[in-house]
Amino acid sequence: MRETEAAELGGLTHRPWLAALLSFVFPGLGQAYSGRPWSALLFAAPVVVLVLAVTAVAVGPLVEVRGSLFASEVLIGVLVANGLLLGWRGIAIAHAGLTPWDRIHGHDRRTALMVVGTLIFISFAMHAWVGAVVLQLNDTLTQVFEPERRPVAGLGGVNGDQGPADEPVNEPEFKWDGTERINVLLVGTDNAPGREATLTDVLLVVSIDPVAETAVMISVPRDTGYVPLPDERMFAGGLYPDKVNELALQASLDPATWCPDIPDDPEACGIRTVERSVGLYLGLEIHHFALLDMAGFADMIDAIGGVELCLPGELVDPAFDGSLTNGESNDGLVLPSGCHLYIGINALAYARSRQGYIEMPDGERVQQTDFDRAERQQRVLLALRSELADSDTLLELPQLLRAISRTVNTDFPREQAGDLASLLPLIAGPNIERVVLGYPDFVDLPVNPEENYLLTPKRDQIRDEMARLFGLDALQGWYLGTTAPSPSDPAAGAPTP
Repeated sequence: MRETEAAELGGLTHRPWLAALLSFVFPGLGQAYSGRPWSALLFAAPVVVLVLAVTAVAVGPLVEVRGSLFASEVLIGVLVANGLLLGWRGIAIAHAGLTPWDRIHGHDRRTALMVVGTLIFISFAMHAWVGAVVLQLNDTLTQVFEPERRPVAGLGGVNGDQGPADEPVNEPEFKWDGTERINVLLVGTDNAPGREATLTDVLLVVSIDPVAETAVMISVPRDTGYVPLPDERMFAGGLYPDKVNELALQASLDPATWCPDIPDDPEACGIRTVERSVGLYLGLEIHHFALLDMAGFADMIDAIGGVELCLPGELVDPAFDGSLTNGESNDGLVLPSGCHLYIGINALAYARSRQGYIEMPDGERVQQTDFDRAERQQRVLLALRSELADSDTLLELPQLLRAISRTVNTDFPREQAGDLASLLPLIAGPNIERVVLGYPDFVDLPVNPEENYLLTPKRDQIRDEMARLFGLDALQGWYLGTTAPSPSDPAAGAPTP
């Protein structure tokens, strides 16, 4: 029987189409199957070297170069390697399936030609898709880390203490070494319906300790007032007498006064002012910031097929129309009780609503506030991160990358983007702690809410909470690092006893 089959194959003891298929899976396998060990070694060696190099960077001795994996030069190199691998795979497939040509006859030759052609076409499609994703990734990273356009809140330097007013913008001395705690301010800008200006409605600091593998998320409610400033040039006592979500806008309207070192860059002045103020408010040095377009989050969530969010009861907000445009709907917002898959527009409504009530299963109506909204915003961020980690987003990757490029801008160095990506699992991990600096523990409610809904911070309680999270000795700046009544007081330079 074997002699008959060999005769039918022109003396071959293997099936050429199967050899081609094996070399499609991994160059060299088809040659090994067909009894050509030296050819198998030749085709397999470059691919083995490539696999070992990738493994060494991911988990091996070259892990320290991981941070630069997303540099433009590296991605161009990936494109070149992808093209070379396509060519090498095509040659391996053709060599395994069509040689020796003079010993493949009749039906077997036709089958081999068809299989080889199909496999080369599939290889081309696969590598073309990889190339398109890498190009989109490079474009996304350029938009996120090197934005040509700036959101309304602007760009700014990093300084969490009472540094000089003329400190240069976007020239931070801090360079993360991959092991020390890093604090990132997430600034969510929201063109909410009916507004004439974009306000920073989400102020959330993510603090990550990569050694202890812990993370903390701290939300500062949008209506918080009397947040500290680095000095008293603008207001006596060094406190901003209005809502913190208006601070960036106010500074950007008069950069010559707020930021005399950058009078012609209102956007940079706005975000730098918020960054310094929030850093003082928490007693932390803010190392980097990320600007998030809240409406863009809807696109990101849609790109991954939605996120699962939960409510203890039905959320009813009659004053919220539930849309991105506030077009013509007056039906209010109703979100169901329990856990459900939310598309982008509904997830955004889940994060935006701050009025109305939640009707519990027993009929009790729990009034919603901005503090509840801040807590739900944290849930949306965690749900998005969890979905990105757990779901198969391979086919949606180009759409997701485009959505990210329209949603996020940061001053984090692109050459360390790989290190930043390695921290993302900690944000959705079991050791994350979430804090909202709201009522009644950390702020007092306004005396005349109808005139001006302005929350008054409880400075000592905030200091105690930050000391619990980070240690009293770690607190910086005059507001939490000392008990001085203002930044100009002599005691502002002395640490809290």
